Amino acid sequence: MADKMSQEEIDSLLKGSKTILTELEKDAIGELGNISMGAAATAISTIVGKRVEITTPEVYETTIDDFRKLFKGMKIATSIDYIKTLQGTNVFVLEPHVVAVIADIMMGGTGQDVKDELDDIKLSAIAEAMNQMMGSAATSLSEIMKEPVEISPPKIEKLDFTDPNVKFPPVYDGQDVVAVKFKMKVNNLVEGSLIELMSPSFAKNFSKFLIGEVGKSNTAKVEEKPKSERSQEVTEKVDKPEKPVKKVEFQEFTDEKDVQVSPQKIELLLDIPLELSVELGRTTMNLKQVLELGVGSLVELDKLTGEPVDILVNGRQIAKGEVVVVGENFGVKITQILNKKERLYSLK
Repeated sequence: MADKMSQEEIDSLLKGSKTILTELEKDAIGELGNISMGAAATAISTIVGKRVEITTPEVYETTIDDFRKLFKGMKIATSIDYIKTLQGTNVFVLEPHVVAVIADIMMGGTGQDVKDELDDIKLSAIAEAMNQMMGSAATSLSEIMKEPVEISPPKIEKLDFTDPNVKFPPVYDGQDVVAVKFKMKVNNLVEGSLIELMSPSFAKNFSKFLIGEVGKSNTAKVEEKPKSERSQEVTEKVDKPEKPVKKVEFQEFTDEKDVQVSPQKIELLLDIPLELSVELGRTTMNLKQVLELGVGSLVELDKLTGEPVDILVNGRQIAKGEVVVVGENFGVKITQILNKKERLYSLK
């Protein structure tokens, strides 16, 4: 098992004899991986409701044969196809126990004392988790590359690395492969390796986006001048700023009377339809709990008996009230109108 090998043994296996990437390209891939997996960790944290950490990556150049020596037994492989801006397939290899813990939490479990057995339902859960993770990663990459990055839904499968004939995902050109190694930690429940594989051609194309941005910034240089002239220019800029600088002042929100508006202007808005709704309460449920709902099920809300209900206009809270019965219908009696500060915060 990889987690029973020393770091020196792992490094020696992952470091191939050939030089596939330049040091600048490796640094660029590491930085892009750090950014994209940071977004992915945030996404998976939201899904499972627990803190998920993905460490700074290590980039290796190796071969498929050397990579296979890292693992024995069952591993989980997720293939992601990049279809816009970037073209190619990446594969993420995860430890079964990490996958089992995440799937258990997503299905309403605690993530403790979880067996590594993975059925189709758990694999579907982890596929959805990877879809959300890589969707967030693609969004963060789009911001860096200034172009939309699109991916296909992930394909997940179990691979037995003890089988010499196992069909390994086609992510490499010949025998060379670029491996990016992360550590994934889910709260204090589980920690394991997450390794991303990409072909050398994809890796070079991937790194050029960040290298290109660095190159652009380096080319924007001014003509070299004598040190005395440069010092004089700096002094003049400090003494005489190009634009006046003043303190920014923000309007203070108070409970003062509203500004008077011409009645004719208000009348132009009177025919605009608004939706008024009354919210009794809210709760948060996971997918397993929703699927278990049936006739007669009780759903506990976050409000106490007798507590005011929220009155919303177009989904934004404007007041509080209490439920009353008017004839044969329910109604709501307004007990409090939110002030301007409270209404402002409800828009966030």
